[in-house]
Amino acid sequence: MSGGLRILIILIIMFIGIYFYSISYRYIRTTKEKKRKKEILNKEEAFRQRKMKSQKDREEKAWITELRHKEIKRQFKWLKGINKDIRKKEEILLDK
Repeated sequence: MSGGLRILIILIIMFIGIYFYSISYRYIRTTKEKKRKKEILNKEEAFRQRKMKSQKDREEKAWITELRHKEIKRQFKWLKGINKDIRKKEEILLDK
């Protein structure tokens, strides 16, 4: 009887061990899966942020370029006005 009881206890302990192993395996697997999904989401978010930053940089550079273009146009208009004034003064001096 004691031999059968020992075997029964050993079998119960073995089944409990197998049960806990399967639970821990599921827990580890779900934890790894969650971690993998989190890493993927973090990579996607980082990619999205880099993309938005590059878009913002492009827009900022385009805006700066447009401002420079307008400033250059304004300077050329100013130079044309000064050239006209100089020509008028030269014509007046030549006419006298």
